[in-house]
Amino acid sequence: MKDYKTIFEKVESTLISVGSANLSPDRIRAKLDEFKHFEGKTFSDAEYYWILVYVVFYAGFKAATVNAKIDLIRQYFPDYETVAGYDENKADEVLSDPKMIRNRHKVQACIENAKVFKSIVNEYGSFQAYIDSFSPTASFEDLMLLKEELEYRFKGLGRITTYHVMTDIGLPVLKPDRVVCRIFQRLGLIESDKQLLKTVIQGRKFAQATGHPIRYIDIVFATYGHVESQEFGLASGICLEQNPLCSICGVTDYCDYFAQNASRLKTQ
Repeated sequence: MKDYKTIFEKVESTLISVGSANLSPDRIRAKLDEFKHFEGKTFSDAEYYWILVYVVFYAGFKAATVNAKIDLIRQYFPDYETVAGYDENKADEVLSDPKMIRNRHKVQACIENAKVFKSIVNEYGSFQAYIDSFSPTASFEDLMLLKEELEYRFKGLGRITTYHVMTDIGLPVLKPDRVVCRIFQRLGLIESDKQLLKTVIQGRKFAQATGHPIRYIDIVFATYGHVESQEFGLASGICLEQNPLCSICGVTDYCDYFAQNASRLKTQ
């Protein structure tokens, strides 16, 4: 049985101790601690719709590409009531802007989602009331029913991006993106990076073992495996897809990947 608490504490401490050129370890810890307060938050309808917009645009794109356009995206998709009134001519206008991410699927998804969002608000009174109607924190089953509902009703949300929305609206679920799946697979927690549900369940085990909210578990592992993290000023993560920095990794004793490649990695 894996020692979830020890594994997480070693990942967390290694991430902080590596530090960065821009932030001290104390400052990195303070920024990470901000993610301990996401669960249980409530959002306005405008905030909920904006989360749906940016998740659709980030899906399948490099974060840096979307970050560079994020203000323009918000300009074109300011609120669900405005966007729900967009027609094909408006979609063409958005797509004709050379400074915009000119992806018709994403633009049309955000327009259609605004219309669905508006109908939900009209029916339930608010999007928060709609989310609460599923009692998503009552049980894992209820949480997964909400996940299935969101994926069905909103365009541009797939198996992973729906989890992204749920994570960002403060629900107790980890986002099983390729970075987190890679780390969990190397640790022997999953057999394949296609096992999204199992990855989510493993994330819950880390939360239970450490007492940390899942959003905090998510950001620590995600940052540990990203090539770089502008938010935390880290020039490089540690558990990288190519050339992982095993020499400074704190969890090599628990890592199947390291055990299988130890002789090669020690010579790098």
